[in-house]
Amino acid sequence: MKLSISPNPSNPLFNDRLDIVILIGEDRLPEVFPAEGHPRPDRHLLLGLVQTIAMAIAERDPESVVFLDNGSVRLDRSGESKDVAADLVIAKNGQGRFAALVVGDSTAAGRVVRQAVRWFTGTVRLDVP
Repeated sequence: MKLSISPNPSNPLFNDRLDIVILIGEDRLPEVFPAEGHPRPDRHLLLGLVQTIAMAIAERDPESVVFLDNGSVRLDRSGESKDVAADLVIAKNGQGRFAALVVGDSTAAGRVVRQAVRWFTGTVRLDVP
């Protein structure tokens, strides 16, 4: 699974083959895309990934977050291409490295990732160790 991003982002992770892509848009449910042949990722992994990205966005970490004012993103998966209309794209490769791509308004990214953290937290039972 690959992402085609124009203009090409500075983070080389977005040029790798990816194991997980999470698309997050304002006021809609997140979409999770595992690589072909891989099972859907564990909800605890997804929650941890989104929480980590939330911190990276708050700190504007240049190693983990790429901000694009304008651009287009396409997800190429299983021989199909899908234009991505998401405010936030989180990607993880097979080596465990991950990064986020914020498309458009960078101030909206904080709001969008907080919504995603709430949503993914709701998928995990926090009362079970």
